[in-house]
Amino acid sequence: MVKSIAVFILGALIGGLIVWKAPALGKAQTVSPATPDSSKAAAPSLNDDVTRLKTITPTLSHVMADVAFQYSNLWFAGQKKNWPLAMFYFNETRGRIRWMLRINPTPKTPEGEIVNAQGIWDSIEPSTMEALKKTIESKDSQAFAPAYKAMLEQCYTCHKSAGRPYLRPMVPTVVPQTIINYDPDAKWPQ
Repeated sequence: MVKSIAVFILGALIGGLIVWKAPALGKAQTVSPATPDSSKAAAPSLNDDVTRLKTITPTLSHVMADVAFQYSNLWFAGQKKNWPLAMFYFNETRGRIRWMLRINPTPKTPEGEIVNAQGIWDSIEPSTMEALKKTIESKDSQAFAPAYKAMLEQCYTCHKSAGRPYLRPMVPTVVPQTIINYDPDAKWPQ
């Protein structure tokens, strides 16, 4: 009974405080208008920030090295039939490609021609990439290698479109991630 009364009194106090302060909370905040000098001061700072961000944004080659790392791991996870790990690396690969497109959806060839990388991806993702995803989801080890290789062919098509035909992807031969066990039946700790 005493506990109920204490809760009632506490609730009444909090409610009273809210009602008492509510008119002040509903009042509009006033902001002083910007002076001509203050808007000029903000512009160089914004330009400086944009310039700095352009210098710290990773290059597409950096992002693509990360794509290659994730995609190579996908190969070995699929070969070991570790389908949850394969799906993880599939999603990591796709995420890195999307990151690359956020950085620059229209890169230039070495000759300066603009490449619609976003357009290329928009045709690859629902077709070849989706087919690879389905082989992983269905745990189809027979279809995995052909689907993986088909995606590599699409990668090469994009490289050629970007004016870099010398970047020829291939099925990896060496495990890139030596700290991860690809065996789906591996026990922990080892």
